Amino acid sequence: VSQSRYNATQQEYETKLASQDYKCAICGKDALDNRRGDKIDPLHVDHCHETGKVRGLLCENCNTGLGKLQDNVEILRKAIDYLKEESL
Repeated sequence: VSQSRYNATQQEYETKLASQDYKCAICGKDALDNRRGDKIDPLHVDHCHETGKVRGLLCENCNTGLGKLQDNVEILRKAIDYLKEESL
């Protein structure tokens, strides 16, 4: 889960998880449906790479997606625009 890397205790993780209704903060995937093979893959602690501040808990796809797009709002906007245009 990597919460120890961000100074989050298990209690803080559980509190954040409950506040998100046990779902990924972006796509809404239920934490219990987040699987890697036969095992449940806990939601990952997402953080700001500049400040280290914890933002929320994300499934692996959403977490790595943000990372691959460099947590850059402008790139994310362009990706949204691209998807909208290409869906027509």
